[in-house]
Order: sequence, then structure tokens, then C-alpha cells
Amino acid sequence: MKAKSIKKLQITTAVFLAILIFLLGCDLFLLVTAIPVDDDARVLPSYAQTDLAPILAKERSEWTEEDYNTLSMQTGVMSHEILAGLPDASIAEFQRALFFEGKVVHEVVAEGLVNHDMLFDPETDQKFYAPMVKVEPGDVLVTSSSHLFGWRHGHAAIVVRGGILQSAVIGTNSAVSSLSSSIGLPWFESAPNFMVLRLKGADKAARQKIADDAEKYLVGVPYHFTAGIFTPKDQGTDPIDTYCSHLVWQAYKNAGYDIDSDGGPVCTPRDIANSPCFEVLQIYGFDLTAGW
Repeated sequence: MKAKSIKKLQITTAVFLAILIFLLGCDLFLLVTAIPVDDDARVLPSYAQTDLAPILAKERSEWTEEDYNTLSMQTGVMSHEILAGLPDASIAEFQRALFFEGKVVHEVVAEGLVNHDMLFDPETDQKFYAPMVKVEPGDVLVTSSSHLFGWRHGHAAIVVRGGILQSAVIGTNSAVSSLSSSIGLPWFESAPNFMVLRLKGADKAARQKIADDAEKYLVGVPYHFTAGIFTPKDQGTDPIDTYCSHLVWQAYKNAGYDIDSDGGPVCTPRDIANSPCFEVLQIYGFDLTAGW
């Protein structure tokens, strides 16, 4: 009987020490990763802001490849077609935003587990909203502004007719938010970084069909970050669980596209950002040459 009591005490002590070591490890992890998380929140251009007046003085039809490259590196708008359609004032606004340093502020969400970063203007102490290119149904938005401890897992959403479809956070179901709502486009525009992606080689009607099917089949799905681990990754048109980037992946998988760039059981927003299936329309707050 005494031996059993000693054995029980040993097990209890071992469990207690394991928990203590784990908590100490978490504290150390948070301490070590706090600075890198802030450093990775936003990447400013490593080069100087230049005067675009000589290029803007030309007719759009006279712009050379070098002109387009200069404009892209000064504005973050990577699409030549979109650049050609922007008025001078909008190009100036994109340029100002790209070089705006701002102040990164952490907002605690998901019961204190997840942080979402926002960019503030130190002079006004108000959120800074970067201009975003005009999005269309089927376009994908990604950002690294969401992080758990030191891991920037980010967030992803797909544009649909009714707004943006996303699986936002633990304890919620996937839903459509209007483009203008606080958790719609402004959520991404006030983040310190984001990317706008569009499917390559597909016309507007094809991209619209992907968005419509996503809105038809992928609304109301419970959030579980273990989708693809304890449940199948590909759940077709009747999914039982999902998370933000998995939802976007599923929408495209249902249309025959695998947008997971590394093909693993888990599809992260970064995997989507690096998918060769997409054309990058705009990069903001990331390295314009390296991406995410």
C-alpha cells in the first residue's frame, strides 16, 4: 500500500514538473519571439521613394516595361493592366501608403490566444487604411497580420458576390462579410501587410463560378484548425470543419485547382500566397521581390 502511495506521488510530481517546464518554456518562447513578431509585421521598401511625375506625364500607351516596373516597385501594384487604369492621384496614394511607416498595434482576439496587427498613424492615433486595388469575385486576400505567440499564421479570405467569405476564428462558423464591414476589406486595409491574388489563365466568368460555388457550399462550416489532420483535407462540397486558408483552398479544390504550394496536409495563408496558380495583383507591407 505504501509503495502504491509513493508511486502515485512520483507520478503526480512528474506531471507537475512537466507542466511547470511547459509553462516556463512558453514564457521563454514568448520572450524570444516577441521582437521577431514585431519586426516581421511590416516590410518597408529598402529603396527610396522617387518622383513619378516624368512617367505620369506620358500617355499610358507610351509607358515602357521599365516604367511599369518602376511604378510597381513604387506602389506595390504589380498588375500592368490595373496600373494603366489608375488615375494619377490614385497612383500617388498607393505610393504614399507603400512608404508609410506607421505604428503597429496588436489587437487581442480569440480569447487572448491570437493577436491581430493593425497599422496606426502616430500623428492622428487613428488606423491607417492602405488603398487596395479593386477586387472581383474569386480573388483571394492574404495577410500575415494574425499571429499565435511567435507564429505568424496569418489569415486568408475569398471574395464572393456578397462580400468576402472567411473562416474567421475559433468558435465561429464560416460566413460572408460585406466588403465595407469592419471585418471585410477594411480589416485587411488596416493591417500592416496584405496581398491580393487572382487566378491565372481564367476569365472573369470562371472566377465568378468558383466564388459562387464557395458561397453556396462553404458557408456555415465550423472553425477547427485541425482540418486536414484529424479530418480529411479535401471535404468536397459538404465540409464538416475548416479554418481560414483551408476554406479558400477547398473553394479552389472544388473547382479543380490545388492552391497549396507545398501540398502538405495543412494549407496555410503563406502556402496560398506562394501558389503558382495565382497572379499577384498587389503587395503591401511585404518584400516586393521576395513576397511572403
